[in-house]
Amino acid sequence: MAAVSRADLGAWLITVNPRLTDVVSMIATGDLGGDWCVAPNYRTALMAYGDPIVLWVSAGGGAGPGRGVWGVGEVTGAPTVGTDPADRRLHVPTRIAAVPHPVTADECRASADLAGLEVLRSPQQSNPSFLTLREWAALAPRITK
Repeated sequence: MAAVSRADLGAWLITVNPRLTDVVSMIATGDLGGDWCVAPNYRTALMAYGDPIVLWVSAGGGAGPGRGVWGVGEVTGAPTVGTDPADRRLHVPTRIAAVPHPVTADECRASADLAGLEVLRSPQQSNPSFLTLREWAALAPRITK
């Protein structure tokens, strides 16, 4: 697992499993934001208001959207423990909009600048993942068309 620092951070990446979260309905509304679960680790401690963030939909077993980047937005606050007593996990608040043209995992693999994305190399890793400055510079124009 690669270390990330604020100096090399391009954007955070949150993965969502469409088998566990109704991401199809979220995409249909255009709003993919809200509080997303993150692991209690050094990366989460680096997350800050205004940081760019992308939403990656993981494999869905044929149900739902394909793997890839389906949303882009920003972190809107510090990660905190959920308010639900039954859910004491860390959550990061976000504002994420569905992108007009998702970038699929296959498209990322075919791009020299995106083929090394951490989410492709280590898909089972917990949130948050990240994109380097170089990766973010390559991805941003593709999702904001």
